[in-house]
Amino acid sequence: MNLADIVKLECCEIDFRATDKNDALTNLAALLKRSRELRNIDQKTIYDALKAREDIGSTGFSKGIAIPHCQLEGIKNFIISIAICKKGVNYDSLDNKKTRIFVTIIGPAGAKSDHLKLLAATSHVLKEPDVIDNLLHTSTKIALYEEFLRNSENNIKKAVKKGNEKLIIMIVKDDNIMQDITETFVEYGIEESTIIETQQMENLLSKVPLFLGFFNFTGDKNPHSKLVLVKIPKDHINAVIKGLEDIFGDLDSFSGLSLMVLDLFMSKGF
Repeated sequence: MNLADIVKLECCEIDFRATDKNDALTNLAALLKRSRELRNIDQKTIYDALKAREDIGSTGFSKGIAIPHCQLEGIKNFIISIAICKKGVNYDSLDNKKTRIFVTIIGPAGAKSDHLKLLAATSHVLKEPDVIDNLLHTSTKIALYEEFLRNSENNIKKAVKKGNEKLIIMIVKDDNIMQDITETFVEYGIEESTIIETQQMENLLSKVPLFLGFFNFTGDKNPHSKLVLVKIPKDHINAVIKGLEDIFGDLDSFSGLSLMVLDLFMSKGF
């Protein structure tokens, strides 16, 4: 098993908050639910499974670390989320101190051997020198994700290879949302994009004498838009789209932004 395939970027959070242990479990279930792997699993089912495991014995250890985990029917793959609670939360830890780092593992029911291996691998990562401090001081989700993988036993962090990338094409119809989009890009480690100023077809047609009177841009509708081209690793696609929908809601019903994702068969100098 490769941790880079199991740790989900969309399930990483640097500003995790909870008032007590039960609230933490509820919010961890919500964080895990962000993974498409769990789209057919109810959030309460995830919470119940995590809670049942905690009832056996706390997964809160020393040094501010907790590794909640459980097994679920109906899934095929393991999923790991990482959450940083900077203020800490009382989680029945072994040393009675507040827990600030949550690495949560969900696995398929019956995969006991692999589950135990993942628990051991996760524990090993968190014992590496300076890892705890480095995780706590990450400032973006992508930094948290990469810091954890960088310290894995097999140096799991993989270089992005040609063929492992996708091209996101975004049409931004509202200039006011560009800052939110840019901040989302930065949060997920996207530092470069190509932005092209475009015009909507109606605006061009409105200047053709034959079509005069059919199109009117004197109102609030903006005749211009921006075309944003972004190349990112395919493993980050779900996280970026989820990050955008956290801000704008379901993009299928949001009029200010539309996007598509294309395979890149080849790219040079891009």
